[in-house]
Amino acid sequence: MKLAYGFRKWMEWLGEFTLFTARTFQSLGHAGRRSGIFLNQCEFIGVSSLGILTVAAIFIGAVLGYQLYKSFELFGAQALVGGTLGVGIFREMAPVIGAIMVTGRAGAGIGAEIASMRVTEQIDALEVMGVNPHEYLVVPRVLAGATMMPLLAFLFGGVATLASSLIACGVLDLSYPVFWKGFRQWTDWIDLLHCLMKSISFGAALSLMGCFYGFRASGGARSVGLSTRSTVVAACLTILLLDYFWTMILPLRGSQLILK
Repeated sequence: MKLAYGFRKWMEWLGEFTLFTARTFQSLGHAGRRSGIFLNQCEFIGVSSLGILTVAAIFIGAVLGYQLYKSFELFGAQALVGGTLGVGIFREMAPVIGAIMVTGRAGAGIGAEIASMRVTEQIDALEVMGVNPHEYLVVPRVLAGATMMPLLAFLFGGVATLASSLIACGVLDLSYPVFWKGFRQWTDWIDLLHCLMKSISFGAALSLMGCFYGFRASGGARSVGLSTRSTVVAACLTILLLDYFWTMILPLRGSQLILK
């Protein structure tokens, strides 16, 4: 019985989310009307996340630089540190870790804001005034997430790479020319494509999840907290699912680096 009940609840959630996403896509054609809200959300999601993302990139890059150097040193393969870091950071760490960090800050904020508007009947007031709430609230946030997340991911990748090179070369014994030669040799355009496609979908997903759970809020202040928590959990799981999806369909290496 519990299994059947859980399956039914999951199907209800999936149906609600599908309808919510469909209404959002239907409202995309009128996105130009809300350019001011879009720019405000770009500032909230992107510019306001620069600090925490930069700090996270520094520490993650430093840890990766130290760990990879020490690991490759056991096999005398220190020259591979730069290339391995470049591929790993831009293909996985920058889009995934960056999106999770933004989810914890901006995604949770979107969920709390929309949920507060729901429980205080502001969304109902928009509908009474003839304003499409998806066009006014959801579309600008989703577009802002999809626009700003790639910029944040590439910033994360650049900062993390610099931090790793400072640790591997400045603290440990790897030379800078060897590090950057390996980085240039193995970091291909396809790794940047992975970063771009993943970060666009991650940014749209975390914003959409925040709006979805905000719209579902009901009751009082407790529901705002539940919406915020559900946004973070669902967005992080969706990011990992999309990461697997993009990894499966995008090519692994550029043609010039395929080993024969």
